[in-house]
Amino acid sequence: MNEKGGVGKTTSAINLAYQASLLGKTLILDCDPQSNLSLAFDLEDKSPNIYDLFLKKKVTPFEVRKNLFVIPSTDNFFGADLIIQNELSRESILKKQLDKYKNDYDHIFIDCPPSFNLITINALTCADFVLIPIKSSSFSISGVEKMIKRVLDVKDSVNTELQILGLLLTHFNERLNLTSAILEEIEKKGWSSALFKTKIRLNTAIGDSQLKKKTIFEYDRKSNGAIDYANLGQEIFNRIKNGI
Repeated sequence: MNEKGGVGKTTSAINLAYQASLLGKTLILDCDPQSNLSLAFDLEDKSPNIYDLFLKKKVTPFEVRKNLFVIPSTDNFFGADLIIQNELSRESILKKQLDKYKNDYDHIFIDCPPSFNLITINALTCADFVLIPIKSSSFSISGVEKMIKRVLDVKDSVNTELQILGLLLTHFNERLNLTSAILEEIEKKGWSSALFKTKIRLNTAIGDSQLKKKTIFEYDRKSNGAIDYANLGQEIFNRIKNGI
């Protein structure tokens, strides 16, 4: 589960979903054709998979931990957005498919593609909340602004219930000058209230846990990574409970 150069979206999806599975039955959808989440659970090239789900086939999720289930991705999922673009209600294919699972799971997480495409729109169409990770070491205001705008466009057009749960700083190192600049820019943009108080600090244990194909909690519960994700999970729970 190598996310070199990434913002930590897959790492966050895995560790937050694992925490949720301790409280109730949890499903993760790997909608990223790079399949990093699927690789983390040794589900690469397994069938049935997310492509089958978009093709409206019956898909039985794989149980990877107690109460934690995954519908994996596949290399064949590259270009899937082009295949479904001529479908009627193409932005709602995943929502209609997920309606079949809603009563079976307490929590559902979706790991989106790194680019914004029709698959991402499908994910946002059926989501209640979206978390936007920001890599502290390569901050881009324009990139964050574009993502916020796209999420709001989906909210306005096809999913009025969609809410931005918050902005999450990952690879955080408060000693870097860039980090201070990032926080200043976030404040200038008026995003401070959306920023999670919890930041995911740079932590070698996170990378090591990925190599071992374990969640950070299974690998080293006392590490900064585990502490940060535990705090983030609690903060997310509080935001949802309090209506954000």
